[in-house]
Amino acid sequence: MKLCVVGIGGAGGKVTMEFMENEDLDSRLAASITKAEYITPGMIKGIWLEADKNDAKNLQHFFGDFNKGAYPGFFIPHDVIEDGSDLHVCVRERYGYDVKKQGFVRDAQYLKAIYEIFDTDSQIQELAAKEFSLNGNLEGPEQSGQKTEKTEPNGHSSFSKQAPNPIFDCAWNVIRPYTTLGGGDCDGILFIVSFGGGTGTGFINPIINNIRNEGKSDYPVFVLGILTETGSFADRAQNSKEGRRDLAAISAIYDLLTKSNGANGVILVDNQILLELFESDYTAANKFIYKMMRPMVLGRNYPGETPPSQAIAHNFTQGLLRPPIFVPLYATLTRCKNPEEELIRKALAEGRLFGCTPEDADFAVVFCRGFIDSDKIRQALSAQIGIDEDKIWVLRKMGEVDDEILIMLRNPYGGDAQAYTRQRTLENRFCEVISKALQYMDENVEDLFYEGKDSRKNPDSGKEESVKLTERAKQALDKFYFGKNGLTRDNLGKTDGFVNELQEAERRLQNGEKPFFLSPMRIYQREEKESGDKGKFDNIRGKDEISIIIDKRVREILAEQGLIPKTGQDSVRSAAKILE
Repeated sequence: MKLCVVGIGGAGGKVTMEFMENEDLDSRLAASITKAEYITPGMIKGIWLEADKNDAKNLQHFFGDFNKGAYPGFFIPHDVIEDGSDLHVCVRERYGYDVKKQGFVRDAQYLKAIYEIFDTDSQIQELAAKEFSLNGNLEGPEQSGQKTEKTEPNGHSSFSKQAPNPIFDCAWNVIRPYTTLGGGDCDGILFIVSFGGGTGTGFINPIINNIRNEGKSDYPVFVLGILTETGSFADRAQNSKEGRRDLAAISAIYDLLTKSNGANGVILVDNQILLELFESDYTAANKFIYKMMRPMVLGRNYPGETPPSQAIAHNFTQGLLRPPIFVPLYATLTRCKNPEEELIRKALAEGRLFGCTPEDADFAVVFCRGFIDSDKIRQALSAQIGIDEDKIWVLRKMGEVDDEILIMLRNPYGGDAQAYTRQRTLENRFCEVISKALQYMDENVEDLFYEGKDSRKNPDSGKEESVKLTERAKQALDKFYFGKNGLTRDNLGKTDGFVNELQEAERRLQNGEKPFFLSPMRIYQREEKESGDKGKFDNIRGKDEISIIIDKRVREILAEQGLIPKTGQDSVRSAAKILE
C-alpha cells in the first residue's frame, strides 16, 4: 500500500514533515539542478493543507508553495475564493464568516459550518456555480510530472451533478492526482491531524465525500489523530484554553466516528502519553509518531504477501457500521531469534499510545518489519489478551536492522461499567475530555458564538477585527449545540443538540457500551425541495443519520426478541452477524 499523506493544520504539517523527508538527496538545490525525483521511504507522496498563510509562509521552511511548483508543498484552499468576489461577500453578509481570513476562527466547528453553508444554501450554491462554472476554476495547480485530470471516465466533470463546494473541492483536487483515482500511484490516504487544534479536521469528511461520490467506497482512507494533551500550557501557538481544546477535539472525533461510509479507521495517539515519554519535547514526539507508523506505511512486503489496499480497508472496517477507533501499540527489538513473544509483551507493557483495555478489542491488525513468524505473532497476541487468533491479521514487511511491530487494536473498550473510573483506559480519557468540553460550553457560552472573543490584527489595515456572526448563523449554532429549543440554562443538554449527544456518550462510556457516538449532526440543514415536505424530516440530517436511525431501530427490534444483548459491547457485533 502506497499512501498519500495529507497533513492538515499546524500540528498535522509538523508530523507530516517526518513522513516526507527525502531519502535520495538532502539538498533541495542539488535536487533542482539534477532534476532528481523527490523520493521518500516507502514512496510516500504527500501535501500539507493549511488555513493560515502566516504559518505556512513564515513560520516553517520545509514545505514550499504548492502553487509555485514546490514539492513537498503546502496549499491554502481558501485562496480559491477571490477576495471581494460576490461569493466572498455573500457568505460574509449572510453568515458573518469571512472565508478569506485564514486561521481567523480557531474553532472546531468553523470549517464544518463553511462546508455545510455551501452544501445547503441555494443562493450560495448559485453564486459558486457561476463563479466556478461547475468545474474549471476548482482544479488544483498542475504538479511536476503530473497533470490534473479534468474529467471522469464517463466524460463528465466531477462537479457536473452538484454545485461546487470551492474550498473543499479544490483541496481534493490537489490530492487526487497523487492517488490511483487520478492516475497516480497512491492507493490509500493517511490524514494526519491534531484533535484539539483550530480548523484542521474540518477538511477530512468533505474530502472523503468526494472520494465516495466517485463510487470508490473501497478506497482506503485512514486518519491519524493526535489528541491534545491536558493542561492550559499546551497549544501555546494558539494560546487556547484546555476546555476549548477539549471541545475542538471531541467535536472533530465525533464527526469522524459518526460518518457512515467515512474513514476506514481513526488511529488515536494521546499527546499526553507522548509528552510524558519524551519529557515535553514536541519535536521528538513528532519523530516518534513517524517511527511508530513505519511498519504500516513503508514498503517491501514479504514475497507473496502483498494484499491489495482494498483488502486492508475491508479488514479495518469489517462487520462495522461506523468508522472504528484503532489504538496503536509499538515495540522494537534488536534482531534476534524468535522475537515474536517478546515483541508482543513489550508492545502491550510499554508501547501503548492511547489508553485502552486490549482484552476488549474485537479485531487486531499487526504490521511487522523484520524476520517474524505470522503464526507465532497470532499465538502470542491471542495468549496475552485473549482475542481469537482468527481475529488477528498479520502483515509482514522486510526490515533493516531491528525487528518492529505495530499492533492496531480495534475498538478496545466497552463491556466494563467501571472502566471509566480507572486511569489509562479509553473510557476514562474520553470521559475526561467530554466532561471538560461540557464544562467549557456551560461556562463560556458566548465563546460558541464568537461574541468578540475571536479577533486578530488585520495585517493590511493594522486594525483589530472581531468575528461578528449574523442572526442566521447564531440561530443555527444555537440549535446545533442546544437543540431545537435553543439555549436554556436550567435545561442545558436535557433535550437534544450536541450537548445532549455528548452527555449521552458519556453515559454510554460509563455503562460500558460501545459505540458511544451514534448520530451524525449538522449545523445547517439541507433545504427541502418540495414545500409539502417542509418539517416532515426536521430531525433527519442526511443519509448518514438515516442509516444510523435504521441501524438503531433494527438493533432495538433484535434486542426485544432476545436475539442480541440490549446494551454492551456485543450488541452491534451480534446485530451485524444476524443481518449478514
